[in-house]
Amino acid sequence: MRTVRTTLGLAAVLGAALLASACSEDGAGALDPRGEGANGAEGPGGASATDPDAPVDCAATGEQPGPQMLRLLTREEYANTVASLLAIPKPAVDNLPVESKVAGFDNNAQAQAVTSRHIDEYLVTADRLVRQSLQASRATLVPCDGAAPSCAQTVVERIGKKAFRRPLSAEERTRYTALFANTVTGGSFDEGVVLATQAILSSPSFLYRSEVGVAQPDGTFKLTPHEVASALSYTFWGTPPDDRLIAAADAGKLQTEAEITAEADRLFRDEKARPRLASFFNQWLDTYGLLSGNKDQAIYPGFTPEVREAMAREQAAFFQHVLFEGTHTFGELFTADYVMINDTLGRFYGIPGATGQAMSKVPVPADSPRGGLLSLGGVNTAHAHPNESSPIKRGVFVRQRLLCQELAPPPPDIDTTPPGLDPKLTTRERFAKHTASAACSGCHQFIDDVGFGFERFDGIGAYREGENGKPVDASGKIKGLASLADPTTKEFTGPRELGRILAETPAAQACAATQYFRFTRGMKEKGVDACAAQSLAAAFQGDGLDLQKLMVAPLTQKSFLIRRAAVAPAGVKP
Repeated sequence: MRTVRTTLGLAAVLGAALLASACSEDGAGALDPRGEGANGAEGPGGASATDPDAPVDCAATGEQPGPQMLRLLTREEYANTVASLLAIPKPAVDNLPVESKVAGFDNNAQAQAVTSRHIDEYLVTADRLVRQSLQASRATLVPCDGAAPSCAQTVVERIGKKAFRRPLSAEERTRYTALFANTVTGGSFDEGVVLATQAILSSPSFLYRSEVGVAQPDGTFKLTPHEVASALSYTFWGTPPDDRLIAAADAGKLQTEAEITAEADRLFRDEKARPRLASFFNQWLDTYGLLSGNKDQAIYPGFTPEVREAMAREQAAFFQHVLFEGTHTFGELFTADYVMINDTLGRFYGIPGATGQAMSKVPVPADSPRGGLLSLGGVNTAHAHPNESSPIKRGVFVRQRLLCQELAPPPPDIDTTPPGLDPKLTTRERFAKHTASAACSGCHQFIDDVGFGFERFDGIGAYREGENGKPVDASGKIKGLASLADPTTKEFTGPRELGRILAETPAAQACAATQYFRFTRGMKEKGVDACAAQSLAAAFQGDGLDLQKLMVAPLTQKSFLIRRAAVAPAGVKP
C-alpha cells in the first residue's frame, strides 16, 4: 500500500512538472526542463518584442539565431533511449500517444504537447521497463552493493546522467536519492531503484531534449556542449549520446564548427545512421501508411504482406545506397538506372536478377518504367486510394513533398469525394471529368496533369499498360516549377521523365534541403527561421547537391548553435 501511495504522489508531482514544461510557445519555450530560465535568464516572457514569425527579407537580414526549444522525444526515440539506458530489447511503445505530424514529420517541437494521458503512460511504461531491467540485468542499474551507504547516490548519478544527457544538479541528486528512504520503500533497496529510475524516466529532463542554451552578453543563447551532443546523436542515430560524445561534452568541447563537424561526420558514417536517415526519407516522402494502409484485396490480391514489407525495405535500401554507396547526389535520387529489390519484389515488378530476400542492386534499361524515387512501389502505393490509383494524391505529393509548394485547401462547399469506379472509363478519364469545373481548376491545374503521368502505376504500384480495356495515357505536364506563379510548363511521359525534370529544377533541389532542415531542426521554417532554411538550400546547391554534406550541414549552421529567446504566447506567463 505504501508503494501505491508513493507512486500516486509521484504521479501528481511529475504531472505538474510535465504540464508546466509544456506551457510554452506551442509546446516549446525558453524554460529548461528543470523549470528554470536558461542560465538564470527570463523564461518565455524574456523575448524579443518583434514577431519572429513575421515575413522577413532574408537577403537583408541573413541567417539569424534559431529559437530556443524543448523537443519531446518521439515514440521511436523514447524506445531507443530506454533500451539503451536499461539494457533491454527495444520495447513496444504503442500505448504512448501518437505524435502530431507537421509537414509530414513527427518530431516538430511546436506540435508536441504533454497531456494527462502522456503522464499516465510515461509512469506506467517506466515502471514496467525498470522492473524488466532489474530482473534481466540488475547490474545495469545497480553497479554497487545496495547495502553500502553511497550506493543509492551512485545509482541515481549513473542512470540520471545517461537519462538527462548531462550531469545532475545537486538538488536533483538529493531529490532522487530521497526515494530510497526506508519510509518510502519499506526497506527494499530494489524498490528504491524502481521509484528513482521511474521518476527520472518520467522527468521533463528525460522526456525533452533541451535546446535552450546559456545566455550570452549580446542577448542570445549558446547551446551547451551536452545539448549539442544530444542533438547530434538523436539526429543521426535516434539514440542518446554515446560515451565519446558525452566525454567531449564533459570536456567542454562541441562548441566550434570544427568540433561539431568532426563528431557529426563520425556519427553519420556509422552503421547506426542508416536506419535513422532512412526514416527521414520515409517521412520526407510521406509514405508512413505503406505498412499499415488498407488495400482492397478483392481488387489487389497480389498485394501480400510480403510485397508490402519488401516495398518498405526497397525504399530504405534505395536511399541508403544513394547516400552511402552511390554518387550521394540529389540527381541520383530521381535518375537512378537501377532498382534495389529482392526476389519477392522482383517477381512483383517483373524484373529478373534478384535472388533471395536480401535487397540487391539490379540495373534497369533506359526504357524501363522503374528507376528513381518516383517509381518506387512504396511511393505509388502510399499516394493512392485503397481501391485505385490517385492522380490527385500523386500530384499533391510532387507539389508539397518535392517542390515544397503550399496548395490552398478546397472551398468548403466543394465536394472532394473521388469519382466512383466506372468499368467503361480509365482513372484518367474519370478524374479529368471530375475536376474540369471552373471551381476546381484553380488548384487542380497544378495537380492533375502531374498525377496523370503516374497512371501506368496502379493503386499498389504495379505497372500496367491498360485499364478497363483501354490503353493507359501516362503523358503529363507540370507548370509552376519555380513557384505556382511561374507560367513555364514542361511536358513528360511517365515518372522517369518527370524525375529528370525535377533533378534539374532549382526549386526541387532547395526543397530537399528544406525538408531535411525540418527534420533535423524540429520545426517548419517561417519568419526569421526561413532564412536559415534558405541558407542551407543555397549551401546545398553550392556544394554540388552533395547529400552527404547536406546531412551534416544543419548542425553546423550559426542558427543551430546560437539561439534567440522564445516568445511567450498570449496568456502564458513565465
